[in-house]
Amino acid sequence: WALAAVSAEADPVLLRSILGNLFDNAVDYTPAGGTIGIGLAATAQGGVAVSVVNPAEGLEPADVARLFDRFWRKEAARTGGSHVGLGLSLARTFATAMGWTLTAALEGRRLGFTLAGPGDVRARR
Repeated sequence: WALAAVSAEADPVLLRSILGNLFDNAVDYTPAGGTIGIGLAATAQGGVAVSVVNPAEGLEPADVARLFDRFWRKEAARTGGSHVGLGLSLARTFATAMGWTLTAALEGRRLGFTLAGPGDVRARR
């Protein structure tokens, strides 16, 4: 694989918090033996995008619109774990504060989050 040099225009504390939340959620909601995907790409607008993809057992397409609502959790997820439904809401708020976007998409049984903003991705030689 080719490594890339990445630069991003972002607040490092907010960026760390956003990525930490996305990675923590992916780990916590992926069953043992499941797969988490992490990607980095240049955007069509000349920026940088980080994607995190994990299994989405029990999520319906209508749920995706609510993922960033404060305190929202899928009913099945309320029975255990330490999540209270604030992480994704805060992550989106932080992304917006930096001039970035945080979106979610459900594709089959996989849930993907994309964090995109100003920056640059270049292949290393």
